[in-house]
Amino acid sequence: MITRFQKWGNSQGIRIPKHILNQASFSEEDEVEIVVEDKSIVIRHVISPLKKYDLKELFDGYNGDYRPGEDWGSPQGREEL
Repeated sequence: MITRFQKWGNSQGIRIPKHILNQASFSEEDEVEIVVEDKSIVIRHVISPLKKYDLKELFDGYNGDYRPGEDWGSPQGREEL
């Protein structure tokens, strides 16, 4: 496939057809890395490892404050009182 760069605001851009993105296993909102290698532009998936938290990190800053008097509104659907 042959395409051209087009001006988008103060940048240049190209459109990548959906079938090409599908072949490369890219989907909307994927995080990518763009690099230059040997005068070519390469777009790669960014694989970010999921951060694992321990209980201390999860509750860091929690002071035990519970406000039982808050009004959450009337029951909706099949909620019980």
